[in-house]
Amino acid sequence: MRNRGHCYAIAEGRPVRESRLPCCGIGVGWFLFIVGFFLGAIPWYIGLLILLCGRIDYREKPGYIACTVAAILATVAILLGVTKGDDDWYDW
Repeated sequence: MRNRGHCYAIAEGRPVRESRLPCCGIGVGWFLFIVGFFLGAIPWYIGLLILLCGRIDYREKPGYIACTVAAILATVAILLGVTKGDDDWYDW
């Protein structure tokens, strides 16, 4: 077979090692997501604020997005729970 001019780059040197994630290696985002089930969704709102306002490592982004989705669902559940028994606003 003839070589048709394809060149492949070969990376030489030591492989780049990334630093270990905090909170036992799972990252702060997933830690806040798990703890949010035990502490009444407050950590999910903290994760949402960190995602919106902070600089985060790309490896931790899925955990913060999970916190955001959980915070939105918790807000909807709280709003539906608060307004479920209150039908007085229909009687205008």
